Formats: sequence, C-alpha cells, structure tokens
Amino acid sequence: MTDYFVGVDAGGTHCRASLYDSTETVIGTGLAGPANVFNNFTEAMQQIDIAIDIAFHSAKISIDRKSLIVGAGCAGGQTAQAKEGLSRLNVPYKRLFMTSDLHASCLAANSGGDCVVLITGTGSSIAHCQNGLVTQYGGHGFIHGDDASGAWLGLRAVQLLLKSFDNLLDDEEFCNAIAHAIGIDYTSGISNAEKSASVDHILRYFKNKLAADYAQLAPVIIGLYQNGNSTANTLINEGADYLSSVLSSNALGDGFPIFITGGVSGSYQPLLQQKMGKPVLAMQRVAQDGAMLYAKLQMNSSQTSG
Repeated sequence: MTDYFVGVDAGGTHCRASLYDSTETVIGTGLAGPANVFNNFTEAMQQIDIAIDIAFHSAKISIDRKSLIVGAGCAGGQTAQAKEGLSRLNVPYKRLFMTSDLHASCLAANSGGDCVVLITGTGSSIAHCQNGLVTQYGGHGFIHGDDASGAWLGLRAVQLLLKSFDNLLDDEEFCNAIAHAIGIDYTSGISNAEKSASVDHILRYFKNKLAADYAQLAPVIIGLYQNGNSTANTLINEGADYLSSVLSSNALGDGFPIFITGGVSGSYQPLLQQKMGKPVLAMQRVAQDGAMLYAKLQMNSSQTSG
C-alpha cells in the first residue's frame, strides 16, 4: 500500500489540508473551518479531519486513510494541552504528527533552514528558527496579545468607533465603513438617543464574539488604508511598529532571512522593510508544505531510531 503525506495548516479562521504524492506534488486540497487546538481540541480535530477528507476525495483516486501520514501545523499545537489531547486521540490515519503553526511556517519558509517568520493572520506571532529549534515571540492569544493581527485590527477599529460616539474620534469615513460592516448606519451629529442605540447594537453584536469575528473587519481597514484614510493608516503603522520592535529588541534581523505571511501581511511588508532596512520576504510556500515536511522529518527520525 502506497503511503501519502498530508500537510495541514490549522488556524483560527480556516483549516487547510494538502495531499501530496511521492514527488511532493499537491494532488488534492481541502478547506474547513477554524481549528485552534488550544481553544477547543475536539472541535479543531473535527475540522482537521474534514479538511483531510475533502483533500483526499478531491484527488479522485482510491486512497486508504490508513495510508495517510499527516503533519499538522496547528494554532496552539505547541501547548501541553494539545499534546495531551493528541495522546488520547484515536487517530484514523497511519500517523499524525502535530506541531505549532509557527514551526510549520518556518519549515515552509526556508526549507528548514534558519530564518525568522512573522505570521499576521487572525492571530499574530513571530518565530525564530535556528538549528531546528523554534523560539516564539507573541502569539499569546486574542485577549492577551496578538498585536498586529487581523483580530487586533478589528478590535481596535471597534474601540475607535465607540470612542467616536464620545466625540474622541472625528473620522466619518472610517467610522461609517466599520459601522456599515456590522450593520448600522453612521452619521455625525446624531442625537444622544441614536448614539445610545448604536452603542447598544455594537455591544450586543460583539457579545461572545471570537477573534475570527473581529478579524472579518481587517479587509475593511486595509481597504481604507490603501485609500489613504488617516485612522486606518495609524492602525497599520501601529501594527508594523509592534512587529519591528519585537524584531529589533531581540536582534532577530541580524543574519537571518525574514519572511512574512498571513492575511494582513501585504500591508505590513513594505513598512517593515523600511523600518528594518532589509528585505522582508513574502513566503513562497504555504504552511501546509511545512507541515508535510515536518511529518517527513518525524517519520525519518522514527525509522532511524527504530
């Protein structure tokens, strides 16, 4: 029976799976929902299984699940909670190896070589990979950090929209765009009763919302930024300042190639190049490739030690 490798990128908004043949060519892909193994291990594994099922069905060839060797780069995959959950899991595949999404991205970015990777998607984190070891900076979750992420941008936008009702922000273009995205009309000079109703709507709208929900506002903010809006420009520059300060404070720009990936990376890349005075490269390979490479490394290691 021929073995097939699967690489999974399990993040806070989407879970993507790629099925590879023996030449590392992608022969099937799958997409499922949020899969943060720290927030909800059981639900995340369900989404990972769905993405893998879609990937191997899309290949349109007969494949036994027991021939699949899966590498999963997961948001939260480095935590003790995730490792404990994996140890109890009845895996339907030949093997399942889990690591962090950061580690998978590092392997994809520089084919396992030393590098720095900035992830700016729903969440954010920075990884320094040296001699096969990954050091993480940031990535502490939506409540405790994730500055410069899509969720952080969305949260900051909502905070500013609320401040505008207290006359602390005068930017009708920005506020109207954010308000429209969450289903309310925004005009300056409204009555106190109308302000109160709008604030109530915003608070009810975001009650119990997760990082992925706030991140849905990121494209709106990026669009405003690209059109020259000053408030959006301030937010994007705040995010870039945070990323560059982590790099500078930890000497991560010294002698290591820097890569950036994620849904909001395109806005940060040129700003970071200017701030760091060196190239900041867009990743050319996807995180699924890195997860697949991780599975191959683990299989080779187990065969060597065995």
